[in-house]
Amino acid sequence: MSESGPLPLSVAQVGAGYWGLNTLRTLMMNPRVRVAGVFDADVEARERARARHGGVRLYTSWQEVLDDRAASAVLIATPADLHYRLASEALLSGKHVLVEKPMTLSLSDAERLASLADRTNLKLMVGHLFLYNNVVHDVKARIDRGELGTLHYVTSRRLNLGQFRRDSDVLWTLAPHDVSILNYWIGARPERVSARGLVCVRRHARAAEVAFAQLDYPGGLSAHLHLSWLDPQKRREMIVVGSQKMLVYDDLASDRHIQIFDKRVELSLSSPTDGLADFQSRIRAGDVIIPNVQLKEPLAVEIDHFVDSIALDHRPLTDGWHGVEIVAILEAMALSMEEEGRVVSVSYPGAEAMPIHPKTPKDVQIAGRPH
Repeated sequence: MSESGPLPLSVAQVGAGYWGLNTLRTLMMNPRVRVAGVFDADVEARERARARHGGVRLYTSWQEVLDDRAASAVLIATPADLHYRLASEALLSGKHVLVEKPMTLSLSDAERLASLADRTNLKLMVGHLFLYNNVVHDVKARIDRGELGTLHYVTSRRLNLGQFRRDSDVLWTLAPHDVSILNYWIGARPERVSARGLVCVRRHARAAEVAFAQLDYPGGLSAHLHLSWLDPQKRREMIVVGSQKMLVYDDLASDRHIQIFDKRVELSLSSPTDGLADFQSRIRAGDVIIPNVQLKEPLAVEIDHFVDSIALDHRPLTDGWHGVEIVAILEAMALSMEEEGRVVSVSYPGAEAMPIHPKTPKDVQIAGRPH
């Protein structure tokens, strides 16, 4: 088993595609990280990484990464169908692992991977990026303070045009973001889910390109997702409807990530009719507030948190069991989608190892400083 060792942490990256180039850039900008090298099975992708970051070492095989004793950790930014094999082999070789979402494409693989990390006493962290987003933290704080009142429901739209994936459908690709945010905001896990999917373009692949889903949380709160690779407008928007106020979180609107609407429907009792209480509704339409919350780069926060989890030997915010939680929900949604929207109960194996939800934002730190 490798020791965490002194900083900087030596990290090897596997995967140099579109997202891999982003993670590589962030690794190389972090003074607490030394990039041991990069591997991608595609030679052209490796060369692009070298061209973008001159001087970076290129591994010629995955085995070479595993055999590199100087690399204490591995960042896996490959297609999702490779995550389980690569992450498990990296852990068995004594390396800490940061793997992109979804952690795996099956619940059984996710549970095995989290258990393996526990047995090897190594850090396994999943790249649920939005849980390292300070704007998402700000929304959570407002919900917890009761600023919105009692939550009625949450809706999310995560839409774009044509960014198809070969390794997974729109549900497995986009929903991890929304599900991880929802569980964090609500502070609970859904008990039941249902989903419907549409295949419109790549019918031969039989992979949903559009999905609609509902997640039912304890206490009657529901959340609704619209996921699409076939929408004319790119959207990353979530709406939280409360009894006192309503909030819109727009990840793409840099000048108004959060808008708070002082709007609600109020009921007042009027005169009884035939022994029955009669209610009248009144709409309150107050101010719209746009808090000045400046986004800090979530990927940089995520990488620093991974380094801290190793250097300080603490449990990552999005550790392997958090990954199990999200995969359990995704698998239940996928089953519902296969069965034309049947409501499916979600079971959480290893739930005793999972915190009911990740730590509060003050526990996400950069170099020991609250972020």
